[in-house]
Formats: sequence, C-alpha cells, structure tokens
Amino acid sequence: MPQPLRVLFVCLGNHCRSPSAHAVAVHIARQRGTEHVMFDSAATGRDHLGDLPHPLASHEGGLRGYHVGHVARQIHPDDFERNDLIIAMDRDNVADLERLRGGEESRRGFYPSVEPVQIQLLRRWDPFAMPGDEDLADPWGRPPSSYAEMFDVIERSITPLIEHLEWLVSESG
Repeated sequence: MPQPLRVLFVCLGNHCRSPSAHAVAVHIARQRGTEHVMFDSAATGRDHLGDLPHPLASHEGGLRGYHVGHVARQIHPDDFERNDLIIAMDRDNVADLERLRGGEESRRGFYPSVEPVQIQLLRRWDPFAMPGDEDLADPWGRPPSSYAEMFDVIERSITPLIEHLEWLVSESG
C-alpha cells in the first residue's frame, strides 16, 4: 500500500493564496480520484491567525466551485517533519520557510528519496511560468480582478502538481 503523501501550501498570511491553492488541490484531487495525498495550508506570518480566508478569495473560489474555508494558522516546526512537500507561493515565502526550518532536513520515510527538495514554488508546475516569473502575486489589498488572476494561475498549476503527486505515490507503492 502506498505511503500517504502530505502537501502543505504556504504564503505569508494563509489568508488568500495558500488557502485558495489548498481548496483547488482538494477539489481537483477528489475529481481525479487521487488517493493517499493529504493537503493543508499555513502562514509564515502571524497577521491573520484564526481568520477565515479573505472574502474576495472565498467569493472567487465559490464562483469556480471551490470551498475556500480554511482557518489561518502559522507554520509550526513539526510541519517540516510531517509534510513531504511544502509548496510556497513566492520566493519570499521560500526564504522565510528556509529560515524557519533552520537548514535542517527533517522529513522521514520514502518521499525524500524521490522528491529531494521539500520546499518548492507552486509555479514550478505552471505551464505558462517563465524564468523570473516564479512568484504567485499576492492579491491582498488589490482589486477583485487580482483574485481572479490568482485563481487562474493556481488552476493552471494544480493539475500538473497533482499528476506529479500521483507519480510520487506510485513510486512509494
């Protein structure tokens, strides 16, 4: 039986981007019948802890058929051991995660052998991303159209990510 694969989406506040990516991933994985993959999301900062997602993220997600309802939480040191893959929304998040992790690889089990880099950018899986265009723009404080653009990027990125996760799970079986 394949080992469960745990994926954590992370942004600064766990208020817009990471809970949206989390919701899209859960939805698409369920549609595809993807098994043995669990998703969560967290923040590197503390500003929105305990808050529901930004209303514009929830609204735009709802228009597209996603339930964006995660309660914001901050990343915990245990998350680095517990999650096989941590998907950051931008390079600042990656730098914060590396600092919080303290340079230590703490993952256990099978997945580090087939996915050696734990912290990665979401847009790694965006077929439209170009070099220098790796960040998913933070829509917070911007017009509602920014949330639509955010979801466009997330939707383009999540299906290839899920395909990659399915491959990882197949390698563990």
